[in-house]
Amino acid sequence: MIDPEKQQLTLRIAEEKIITVVPRKDELSLKRVEKEVNALWDRWKLMHPSRTKTQILAMMAFQYAKLYYDVAGESSRREKELKDFIREYEEKMDEILLQID
Repeated sequence: MIDPEKQQLTLRIAEEKIITVVPRKDELSLKRVEKEVNALWDRWKLMHPSRTKTQILAMMAFQYAKLYYDVAGESSRREKELKDFIREYEEKMDEILLQID
């Protein structure tokens, strides 16, 4: 059965055609990602003319993975800070409320 919330989307990444099925709501953001990845691809092809297509894609994949893990690590650190803050805040609120006679 066809899901009306999804659609087939064709992307071109690094001169390769990719066909995938995505939620309709994600189409615009995926097209922006496609544009950014291809802009990076074009720049890196010019910067590294002696590299093969596979080497350039590997370098790009590494950079995107590094960025992802850097952001994920920072997000985890911030989440821990927020949980610690909430715990301390709740403890202080409990102290204040329990002191009322």
